Amino acid sequence: MFRNKIYAVVFATAAAFVAEAAGAEAKAKTGFAWKKTETSLTLLNNGRVVWAHHHDKEPGKPHMKVCLIDGTELTRPWPKPKGYKGYDHTWHKAMWWSWKFINGVNFWERNHKGTVPVKVDVTAGDDCAARVALDVSYQLPKQAPVLTEKRLVAVSAPNNEGRYRIDWTATFTAGSKDVTLNKNWYGGMALRMAKRTSKWTFRDSEGREGQKGCSRKRSKWVDFSGDLEGGTKAGVAVLVHRDNPRQPPPWCVIQGMPYFNPVFTGAQDYTLAAAKSLTLRYRILVHPGILTRRQVEVEWKAFCDAGPSKGEKPK
Repeated sequence: MFRNKIYAVVFATAAAFVAEAAGAEAKAKTGFAWKKTETSLTLLNNGRVVWAHHHDKEPGKPHMKVCLIDGTELTRPWPKPKGYKGYDHTWHKAMWWSWKFINGVNFWERNHKGTVPVKVDVTAGDDCAARVALDVSYQLPKQAPVLTEKRLVAVSAPNNEGRYRIDWTATFTAGSKDVTLNKNWYGGMALRMAKRTSKWTFRDSEGREGQKGCSRKRSKWVDFSGDLEGGTKAGVAVLVHRDNPRQPPPWCVIQGMPYFNPVFTGAQDYTLAAAKSLTLRYRILVHPGILTRRQVEVEWKAFCDAGPSKGEKPK
């Protein structure tokens, strides 16, 4: 009986390796390829963007463009209307991180160069998975950084259904003085969605729906999903790790943009003592099709139960 169990495990493991190899071969045949520049990494599928990470030091604010594997754009920077002469919401960068206020100074809108990637290390694998490690500095012109960040963005290979995951880990460290991350009802991990998602629906871990149901409410995750042109269904879910402080967080949800983000400082200020660190972890799940609440909950639990990503320091 014991020997049979061993054989079963061996055969299952072998089958898993075969399936993984077949999956990698299938990806190669479907035309996935990397496009690398000094300031970006992009996964292409037959020339169409699946996702792109931008880390140019000059404009600052490293950010990502997120799409389905057929190139359907799901996130976008702020779209300047034709003939518009102002600068409203130009700081929206598709999917990005920005504190609203640090020590009372606005890093969200005015300080476009205040969030600067000073070091970037990119790894793109043959299996279509990738990792982007960044050192980010939060500072005003000609001043020492008030806050630094070690960021790791680990993106899985798309599976056969086109689903993929973006694991985002950020460790913030105060400089020689205490740093206050000021209370505000938005800021942090943020997603500005594409116009084609404007009729999608927000759903949270507590079963609430829509802007009214989800905004300023605490939940472990929020999923934004619905119909696209041609009857395609898809969605993007943001999952917040259970080990983050202040769990679960309140959310900012705006249907009209559309926009959503878990707000770490939504309820009150957070003061980080000099030289001390704060680690926050998130998973962004890009999924073709509509997921049930139970399916997203299973994804959230798997994310929380998994160990740190390779290259991420365990707590």
